[in-house]
Amino acid sequence: MHVDGRVDGLIDSDHDLSIGQSGHVTGLVKAQKVVLSGIFEGKMICEEIEILSSGKLIGDLVCNNFVVETGGKFIGQSHEMTEGGMVVSLPETFEQLARTTVKSLGHVPEEQRNDGTVNGKASSKGANRKKK
Repeated sequence: MHVDGRVDGLIDSDHDLSIGQSGHVTGLVKAQKVVLSGIFEGKMICEEIEILSSGKLIGDLVCNNFVVETGGKFIGQSHEMTEGGMVVSLPETFEQLARTTVKSLGHVPEEQRNDGTVNGKASSKGANRKKK
């Protein structure tokens, strides 16, 4: 997958991810290998990451192989994975991180919303509620 634009949210892939120079991803990413030429802000879990000279990662990183080219920037914390792919120094699971990230970005599933709306539109569950 290649990103040359803005993505806010969750990317969960069993394949490689490339974030181009004009790419800006905010949220949670899980991928095999990440090549970062643009900007990433959030939490990332991958087997291998290469931050190129124009790349910038701001946040938490969990990976086995970590390369930063001259000029590349990493601002945050990195954590190792074991050989079996289990995170040893980050207590949260990917699913917990995903729920936290989705909530913090304002994308709360319908069953978790309290105002009876889905993405700003009234749902059938909220249709009979009175406005205060």
